[in-house]
Amino acid sequence: MTLRTNRKSSVSPLYAIVVVLVAGTAIYILFGSGFDFPFNCDLKSDSVGAPPNTATCALNTETSSSKGLDNTLGGSQEVTDVTAPGDSLYSVLVDNLSDENTAVELARSFAATIQQSLEIPFDYNAPMPGGKRYSITVDRDGRLLQAALELDPANVFHAIQDENGLRCWKEEVVLDFKTESISINVAGTLTESVLNTGEGTELALKLSNLFRWDIDFHSESVRGDVCKVLFERRYADDRPSGYGQILCAVYEGKKTGTKTAVLFNNEYYDAKGLELKKNFLRSPLSVIRVTSRFGKRYHPVLRVWRKHNGVDYGATQGTPVWSIAGGVVTFAGWQNGYGNYVVIKHDNGYESRYGHLHRIMVARGQRVKQRQRIGSVGMTGLATGPHLDFQLLVNNRHVNPLNVKMAQSLRSVPSPLTDRFSRLAQERLLALKGVMVSQGPSTVSRLSFQ
Repeated sequence: MTLRTNRKSSVSPLYAIVVVLVAGTAIYILFGSGFDFPFNCDLKSDSVGAPPNTATCALNTETSSSKGLDNTLGGSQEVTDVTAPGDSLYSVLVDNLSDENTAVELARSFAATIQQSLEIPFDYNAPMPGGKRYSITVDRDGRLLQAALELDPANVFHAIQDENGLRCWKEEVVLDFKTESISINVAGTLTESVLNTGEGTELALKLSNLFRWDIDFHSESVRGDVCKVLFERRYADDRPSGYGQILCAVYEGKKTGTKTAVLFNNEYYDAKGLELKKNFLRSPLSVIRVTSRFGKRYHPVLRVWRKHNGVDYGATQGTPVWSIAGGVVTFAGWQNGYGNYVVIKHDNGYESRYGHLHRIMVARGQRVKQRQRIGSVGMTGLATGPHLDFQLLVNNRHVNPLNVKMAQSLRSVPSPLTDRFSRLAQERLLALKGVMVSQGPSTVSRLSFQ
């Protein structure tokens, strides 16, 4: 016996048709409008590493939640900087890598490759000259992925950490230099102004170092100032690859007046032939902002009004701190609310003090050179965030570091070379005279002379 039932379905045919039509329309709109799903499937049978007729799916890095990260490297972060006087290869690596053992292994690998390639001894613990470019790339957990060190344009060394271990080698390049010029309209920081022209941070660092005795770019540069630069652009295998030397630069500022730098016999001189290098730097940091000035202020931690004997420079933790002049360290250690603290005695009654340091890299009684790294920015002691408390004393009296005119001893071009310098300076300054201010990505002028 066959049983039959007349129970009707709970979903009517008309309702089902409507659902199908709506879903189909939505899918058509999404695909027709160019919508990108956060994944893609490759159904081709020749997919690398997949068996025939097997679909392979991967995250679309442009639309996934990790947009902006290099997913190939698992969300990497690259640090690019130049060495400061007193930096060693080891100190640079240990400052930027979370694992000290990895820093030691990488330093040894770099040193061995450098010694083998250049056939000269290389101690990874020994101080290196300032201005050597390096880059370190780590993953999101701070583990090493790759690194590079440029001793000079012809000697660039690379290292990579992968499943095969650590490998290091020397880059083989064919180098060429072309002389170019650009005019920069200052708007914001010097680095921002240079980047607005389409140039790189390396050029901004070179300019900052060039005028570091005469201009404090954090307090003396003003919107509307103009900086004209004659420089060498480096080409590696016919591709732009950084910068060579700055041959001449002129900074025209509302506060600074006109400052000129001309390269001659590996030193920089102003238009009158006086050397730019002086006894004191204008600032102990390369990338900073003034967060609290000299004078009476409301203390952010103690919540009382009191005199501030220095200037607070805001910077990220770990930023290198330099001695503004040669001298002797008279104190290096913990100093109550100042946290990690360094005091340096200089010539002619000057004394500089550096507070809230994350690390101290000098010891009491040690003699330091100008722009030698003495520590790094931190927030030890009474501090609400990472910054440097910088104080300057003249004959045991606190003075405003932003305003004081420090005694400087100036050297000039040697007398037998003054005529040669004058001709060279005139030629280079004339080349910059007609350079127009760049309003966007730079259109540089290519010059025929060297």
